[in-house]
Amino acid sequence: MNRAIFLDRDGTINIDNGYTHKTQDLKFYPDVFKALSLLKRNFKFIIITNQSGIGRGYYTEDEFHKFNNHIVNELKKNGIEIKKTYYCPHHPDENCNCRKPNISSIKKAEKEFNIDLNRSWMIGDHPCDMELGKNAGVRSIYLLTGHGAKHLEEARKFNPDYIAAEISQAADYILFNKEEKIIDRKDITSIIETLRREGKSIVTINGTFDILHKGHEFILKEAKKQGDILIVGLNSDSSVKQNKGPERPLNSEQSRARMLANFDFVDYVVLFNEKTPIDLLEAIKPDIHVNGDDYGENCIESGIVKKNSGKIHIVKKIKGISSTNIIESISKT
Repeated sequence: MNRAIFLDRDGTINIDNGYTHKTQDLKFYPDVFKALSLLKRNFKFIIITNQSGIGRGYYTEDEFHKFNNHIVNELKKNGIEIKKTYYCPHHPDENCNCRKPNISSIKKAEKEFNIDLNRSWMIGDHPCDMELGKNAGVRSIYLLTGHGAKHLEEARKFNPDYIAAEISQAADYILFNKEEKIIDRKDITSIIETLRREGKSIVTINGTFDILHKGHEFILKEAKKQGDILIVGLNSDSSVKQNKGPERPLNSEQSRARMLANFDFVDYVVLFNEKTPIDLLEAIKPDIHVNGDDYGENCIESGIVKKNSGKIHIVKKIKGISSTNIIESISKT
């Protein structure tokens, strides 16, 4: 049986400016071609899209097909094949059986393309995409592109497997195969002993890493430059709630660990349940601990690191970019 990626269209593949239907207005998200090129090795692509603009009279069905064919052809030029597009042309008030989150389109695709739904995924920027995935028994990833930011709170009710800032992160999550880099807390001592015997210098950094962004990637790369082995201490779900309240994190500890482990420059990820990483750093005794300049040399980790003859290295963070800032901006959208 085949595996599929069921894709919403507007706001997921192409930028959604509101009932977008003119070919001259087509703009792809910059990471779409890379993401789908990675996924095509293992999955077939099927678009499922609600197009109430037809039912509302904003554009005709012929205009929809012209625009959609343009999308499909541009993707094909980049080596990406869309097997089929299923669309609902109806106004939401018509109570049809083809509008997402109704599963009729997925069930048709299941038969037509011999799809194993249990090993397939739904990617979209609207709560109905997540509800569709849940109703059909398909795993799902919610994107914060398109309408994603605006409807995040509603989408979370359907427990998507991951909430991603962009579709390239969705591809990384789906293709994750680096489980060995996520280590159990009880194993950290023996791993450190082995690394010390090998003469490796050890660098640590810690955080929530809830919605991954360019600032995270930058500071992690800078941390890796400070030594041989980079260990990321990751706040567990209970730890995050202690620090940031009951509504956080957006992504589970397992999901956050997977995404961190995807980075080539991260060697190990280890979870800690305490409010601070002090006990973990006592066990690791890093040579260098990295922190952002918003915390500085007097960060909470400083005492335990220096007690064990380690040093603090401060990285100047990219201003205005953080998971918290992203979430706060979402809440105001």
